[in-house]
Amino acid sequence: MTITTTSALEPRWTTPDLHAAIKDHYDGLIELYEDLWGEHIHHGYWADGEPDRGRHAAQVRLVEELIAFGPVPPMAKVLDAGCGIGASAVHLASRLGCTVDGITISAEQIGRAEAKAGEASVTDQTTFRLLDAMHTDYPDDTFDVVWALESCELMPDKKAFLAECTRVLKPGGTLLVATWCARDESLDADETRLLHRIYRDFVVSHVLPLERYAELAGELGLADVRTADWSEQVWDTWKLSTDIVKPVVRDPSVIWKLVRAKGMDIFRFLNSVPLMKQAYERGVMHYGVLRATKPAGS
Repeated sequence: MTITTTSALEPRWTTPDLHAAIKDHYDGLIELYEDLWGEHIHHGYWADGEPDRGRHAAQVRLVEELIAFGPVPPMAKVLDAGCGIGASAVHLASRLGCTVDGITISAEQIGRAEAKAGEASVTDQTTFRLLDAMHTDYPDDTFDVVWALESCELMPDKKAFLAECTRVLKPGGTLLVATWCARDESLDADETRLLHRIYRDFVVSHVLPLERYAELAGELGLADVRTADWSEQVWDTWKLSTDIVKPVVRDPSVIWKLVRAKGMDIFRFLNSVPLMKQAYERGVMHYGVLRATKPAGS
């Protein structure tokens, strides 16, 4: 089958298949993700000229940079749309006194998020629910901030997701998105194949260029739209990728234990890490952030 040059910017999965694949992927590999990535399962942020304090510190730094990019005000009521294992929600509650609702379609992630909130003594400020971020049951104008850290790439309909985020925002509230992005719309066949392999192995719907997210925000009536490309700042996440998989690949017995427990997906998972490194090296994958405000009276 011939892949068109634009097909990498369109959904790879049907929505039911995507939801089933995401649940299987994260429910099955949650322990491995946490063992390899640590408390925060997302990119890290390295600032030029600053000493390298390590990958885990860089992941916390990315959360802090996103807080500042908003900014997220203290004591805000926050929706963490695609909360994963709850690290960002716990950080927002602990550091800023926020009240955070975290939502995900993975039951295993809910369990880990609740445990983390308990360990951090923020159970009274956090709630974690099994809920599709594209179709929530929250009333209009509920949250001061909607926070989407590396969840937008999972969504099969980006505009519908951003529309739902906008609906539940209070007038004057802030939408904050950090997401994997495509370089632009002019991807050749080889670049498209690379992205499709990443979509398969990371169970991602598709990615869009950062400027397209700004356009979607404008189409939805959001104001004060601002974007930034953080590709250079997060690139070390994948330059250090051998350190991520080294604990597994250096011990074949660990691999076979995982295969018996989790199935053959473990090999796709291990292969996905160098694929992401290649995508950044070739400039095919970018990392973008977006903030926007819901106008008063909306």
